[in-house]
Amino acid sequence: MTKLFLTMTMVMLCLGGILAQEQDTVGKDVVKTRDFKMFGEEWHYEKYKDKTWSLKTEGGAIDMEGKKKRRHERSLNLDLGINTWLENDAAPQVKPWGSWMVGINYQHQYKLGKNFSLNPAIGVNWFNFKFEDRNLIAQRGADGILFEQFEDGEGTKSKITSSYVNLSLIPTFHSSNGKFRIGVGPYAGYRLGGRGKFVFEDESGSKNKTFDRNNMFANNYRYGARLALGVGGTDFFFNYDLNEYFQKNKGPRVNAISFGIIL
Repeated sequence: MTKLFLTMTMVMLCLGGILAQEQDTVGKDVVKTRDFKMFGEEWHYEKYKDKTWSLKTEGGAIDMEGKKKRRHERSLNLDLGINTWLENDAAPQVKPWGSWMVGINYQHQYKLGKNFSLNPAIGVNWFNFKFEDRNLIAQRGADGILFEQFEDGEGTKSKITSSYVNLSLIPTFHSSNGKFRIGVGPYAGYRLGGRGKFVFEDESGSKNKTFDRNNMFANNYRYGARLALGVGGTDFFFNYDLNEYFQKNKGPRVNAISFGIIL
């Protein structure tokens, strides 16, 4: 009974392969072959590099299922953009050009269906806040950050920086053709470091750099919402920190935002 069932199954497969349009196996890279005899027929098996395979006999060819779709994918992404802050108190104006935000993220994409995926990621990002007033120097005081006018020369660059390790979880919708993608989700981070930098020219015209290598009272934690938008082959991001950038009562009340392109 079992032999009869197997025989009928193989006959139906052969007929289906003969009647249906055969997939083209010419030019495929063969990685494995095998010849065997079953039910009085000579069979030839081929497995290809793209993970498809075929069974051939005198009656015709049967091309079986193609490469299985993976349920998840891994990628290493680079965020490249600018950052600034939204002011709740009087705070130095941030110059967009030169206030770069750079992030490196290791991401998994778990497919939940044809049009949805869940994208958790871990990464590191660097904030750079460059001040519009180049003579304004940021200094770490005993009770908080101080912004003072520099009077011993002419300032050429003034900024503060900080770095964070982050976790994010972005549910994403994909159009059927994959050319449009949009996702919104939360992120949270822990501060790794921070410092201040001031560049100036003294009265003799010599260029000088000073660094305050202590943390400039940036918050140890950050959390917020991330928007990821993809059109065609280009992806963009927008991050908004829901908590304030500086520690409470240690600096002006500002919230960091960053936006740019994902590479």
